[in-house]
Amino acid sequence: MMVRFSDIVRIRDKASKDESPTESRSDDQIWFSEFDILKMPREESSGEKEALSGRDLREPAVVSYYRSLKGKAQDIREQVKEDLTLSLSAILDDLRYIIDNHLIDEMYDYAMCATEDAGERYSHPLDVTFVALRMAQGMGYDAGNLLDLGLAAFLENVGMYRVPDAILGKEGPLDEQEMAVIKGHPETSRQILSKLGEDHQWLADVALEIHERSDGSGYPKGLKGNEISETASIIGLADTYVAMIKHRPYRDKYLQTDAIKLIIKEEKGLFPVKVLKVFLDHISLFPVNTLVRLNNKSIGRVVSTDHNQPLRPIIELICDGHGTKLKDRQVIRLCDNPLLHIAESIDERALADQSFGD
Repeated sequence: MMVRFSDIVRIRDKASKDESPTESRSDDQIWFSEFDILKMPREESSGEKEALSGRDLREPAVVSYYRSLKGKAQDIREQVKEDLTLSLSAILDDLRYIIDNHLIDEMYDYAMCATEDAGERYSHPLDVTFVALRMAQGMGYDAGNLLDLGLAAFLENVGMYRVPDAILGKEGPLDEQEMAVIKGHPETSRQILSKLGEDHQWLADVALEIHERSDGSGYPKGLKGNEISETASIIGLADTYVAMIKHRPYRDKYLQTDAIKLIIKEEKGLFPVKVLKVFLDHISLFPVNTLVRLNNKSIGRVVSTDHNQPLRPIIELICDGHGTKLKDRQVIRLCDNPLLHIAESIDERALADQSFGD
């Protein structure tokens, strides 16, 4: 059975109380049919083993390097503000350690769970970096190429540090002049990164292309298709996704699942098919830390995903179907529980409003 991209968006919406297990599993079949259309590669997942082995996303190396890179993002902002030449060696050292020690997946999961900072000035480059690295890892990039891409992702938006706070923090729609300032930041990024010298000119070139789109609708040059580097396309999609799942002064953040659905429905023509495929394969429809309601009305949090069964992650239950908050940690593998499936993703605020039974 073949379906349109837009059909995926309606998959979870049509789940109902009287849906049978067989009907639920057909949703998985629809999802995989879409994957088949895209001819997406499959790989073995170790997510379940990691989730059940007691491995903690907050292990010292993950927390330490996340905080270290967040501090370096702050340093970069200050260097840009003071018109200083950017210092890259410490950033490269951190990224090299993460790549060499195979911590990309753990850093990605931690970044998606981390609390947002005010204005996201320092967490945004980290989020983009680890989403982009996870995608590039899925595309088979070697350590050297991962390091280059990670550095480019970390620096992709340095021009935004020159945009006035009054514009960045504006709660209403931007006017034409303000929008022009925002759209000028790729050129500002290019100018800043060009000061690094000829050996790093490629960083400036990538930063200039981040907001270009395959159909020519991007900016600043309206490049199309192969005129845009693969590195810029990967980082551009990562940047789009991260921007959607984080709060903005003029809108609430999207649920991660809703953001992925919107990209599938509205933005599939803006990025190369190859890049979109790897995004769908490695950035789960129900990412780690997503809150979900199961068909038996219990609520849980995703603790691990499986590329082979993206609709059936591993869930840590928070409350049972009667609304009773669970005292002991209960982890279930949806792949081992055919009668259970995810009915919907839910917002943290909905959980905060939940009235738990005794």
